[in-house]
Amino acid sequence: MREPREYENPLCAQSGGDFWFPEQGLGRTPEAIYARSICNQCIHQTECAEWGINNEIYGIWGGLSEYDRKKIRRQRNIIFKEERSA
Repeated sequence: MREPREYENPLCAQSGGDFWFPEQGLGRTPEAIYARSICNQCIHQTECAEWGINNEIYGIWGGLSEYDRKKIRRQRNIIFKEERSA
């Protein structure tokens, strides 16, 4: 699986900004909503979401918030060391 930094012309790289890492984990802040709207238009959305599920605790990845990814990891029995203590 490629890292997002290896994607060809990802929309997030053209956007910049701190909205990729909103304060709240649910992803309902205006920043997170804006980030998701960019992800929803990106050709790498599915690949980026899978990267986030398997490798990232924080931020918006492929349109998925921390909460979304944690829920999917639970369904798939993927446990991150950092999540065990939470």
